[in-house]
Amino acid sequence: MPEPREPAFVVSSEVHVEVDGADGLEGAFRDRLGAVDGWPGFRHLEVWRDVTRPGQYLMVSWWDAREDWVAYMRSDAHGRSHARMPDDPAPRAAGVRRWELVAE
Repeated sequence: MPEPREPAFVVSSEVHVEVDGADGLEGAFRDRLGAVDGWPGFRHLEVWRDVTRPGQYLMVSWWDAREDWVAYMRSDAHGRSHARMPDDPAPRAAGVRRWELVAE
């Protein structure tokens, strides 16, 4: 993982998918478009699978600032990346949380 720089803004998104859609979702994340990778202020992205609840995922992204994340979320690049997600069954967003790094 890259060395964090101050300040950090972190976003976590819970994603749920039917168990029979898990392979498709994981494949979409592994082969993602990568549009965010060069976005100003973007640092890092990880996707975690819950080992106790099949079909439950946590996507965590690190940003320089909230404004960078907001700009990406409003961009056409974000729309294109989400258009590539499988839709049968479609993953469901279950909540977005925003965090600021205060200590390491």
